[in-house]
Amino acid sequence: MDMMFHGLPAASSLPVCAHIPLIRLAPPRDRGEALRLRRLDRIRAHIDTALSDPDLSARGAARALGMSVRNLHMTLQPSGETFGQLVQRRRLEACHALLCRPDNGASIADIAFACGFNSLSSFYRAFRRTFSACPRDMRPGEGPPVALAA
Repeated sequence: MDMMFHGLPAASSLPVCAHIPLIRLAPPRDRGEALRLRRLDRIRAHIDTALSDPDLSARGAARALGMSVRNLHMTLQPSGETFGQLVQRRRLEACHALLCRPDNGASIADIAFACGFNSLSSFYRAFRRTFSACPRDMRPGEGPPVALAA
């Protein structure tokens, strides 16, 4: 026989967790987005630490981060960049920053290879497409020839 207390079943007749109030810290949608953003930060941090590895891949990054390749791609999808595009953009930004440093005497090839590029021709094409200039033009005190006024 079920016992009633003020019209409600007695606590002993309810499932164990039924009388524990549910606490929601954030709506599920916001919580999911917060988790995705944390995963995105982890992916970006991994890319930045492994940038010099020419074999950096989505599969290797997913393995290192303890997630599936699909989860890695789904995390990046809202940003509009694929894993490969993100890696290339970060490599180009790193090369650009190194080329712009006046105290960096390394060759353009050394900088490209240090940032994970394994082909100079693909580096030059990507750099020109991204920055609308040659890597040499980024060196302080250098640049494209300037026409002198007569």
